[in-house]
Amino acid sequence: MRAPTRRGARRFRHLLALLAALLLTVGGSTAAAHGSATRPLSPQVTHTRTAPTGYQVTFRYRDPRATRVQIKGEWYFANPYELSALSSPEGGTVETPGTTPAHWRPGDIPIAYPNSPAANWPVVDMKRGPDGVWTYTTPLPSGVFTYSFYVDCADATQTGCTAHSDPANPPWNEHDGKATGTVEATSQVYVPADPTFDTVDYAWQGPSRTHGTLTHVTYRSPTSLTPPGENHLSVYTPPGYDPHRARPYPTLYLFSGDGTEMDWSTQGDAGNILDHLISTGQIQPMVVVMPNTAGYPDSTGYASFDANLLNTLVPYVESHYRVSTEAPRRAAAGLGYGASLTNSLLFEHTTAFGSYGAMSPGLRGNYTLPTALTAEQTTELRQVRIFVGGGWQDPSHYYHASETALLNRAGVPTIPGFVNGGHNWFAWRFDLKDFLTRTAFFPQVAG
Repeated sequence: MRAPTRRGARRFRHLLALLAALLLTVGGSTAAAHGSATRPLSPQVTHTRTAPTGYQVTFRYRDPRATRVQIKGEWYFANPYELSALSSPEGGTVETPGTTPAHWRPGDIPIAYPNSPAANWPVVDMKRGPDGVWTYTTPLPSGVFTYSFYVDCADATQTGCTAHSDPANPPWNEHDGKATGTVEATSQVYVPADPTFDTVDYAWQGPSRTHGTLTHVTYRSPTSLTPPGENHLSVYTPPGYDPHRARPYPTLYLFSGDGTEMDWSTQGDAGNILDHLISTGQIQPMVVVMPNTAGYPDSTGYASFDANLLNTLVPYVESHYRVSTEAPRRAAAGLGYGASLTNSLLFEHTTAFGSYGAMSPGLRGNYTLPTALTAEQTTELRQVRIFVGGGWQDPSHYYHASETALLNRAGVPTIPGFVNGGHNWFAWRFDLKDFLTRTAFFPQVAG
């Protein structure tokens, strides 16, 4: 057998290196799953096949002029069965010891430290390489993790410092360093599961073979104060969206907490979750509208938001997208403050939607639940489908339980969606999946 030439050997080694890179490196993010090309410095997910999780992620940030770069990530963990008692009825927070990724154990869940509404995640220093690229490598279990960077931040608690998303893995609304709409200061990475180490398979949070489209929209909103006279949406249209479809699509109006039109489609991973559930036939194709929930006169109340939604936003969506105008084919859901907005619609405008999902209601600007339901309210509530969910370890769990009890006392069925988790995106991603697969638009009609 003739020995290979020197050039042939080089080509062979080059091909092997490319194959190894493809096998060992996986890039995953909401942005990548919806059209953005993977960039050279995007997170490198490597299947190590070693403890504690079988995978590690290397984050990279290029800045030769920086004297310090730090990364803040959604990866502080806790054993849910070792956490302190749940919060008091007054809504106090729960202190948790927490553990770093290197000490992750099967069954641990991402949770804030301490367990508070804020994403008070650990901040660590990255290491500078001779090429000016800063790196940080950590093991991670399966799932989606949010992270951001701080550059030359001198304060130990990052007070006065600005977080930045990953320029090599930017939010989907950012192109060439410029954002359309609200600037999202975080990025996300998806890590597969290795069953050898008892990591849960969260493939439903990862990129799908087929994907829908995320679009940023600015629409006229006369009652909005910030921005004045207009406001923002992120709109998800499903794979193969057809503006001339014979049967209109159902519509989900999905609200974030304090926040912006970008939260659900970035930190919430909504695009990937919807792609997966639609492509596997678990839910029907739908249009999802994610509005900015801030900017209205009573920002801690509900009347002006409700009025804008019902009188301005819903008509706008129904005139610009091929969606149904029938209430049973509309759903409203939200987390935190967005769950309070959902409850306002549920109890004050019950017949406007066919399905409601309240995820972790409470903590800020709580919607005041009725102490009792009238006969008329009860009759209307029995005509819609209601999901109440959140984390068992959420400081506002007492509020979730009180809402469920109120409805059940009146004989109004509710679909519970409680999981081990705090007041965080880990729990709300589950809530979105459970609401869509178990509650919204049922009975499901094909197409």
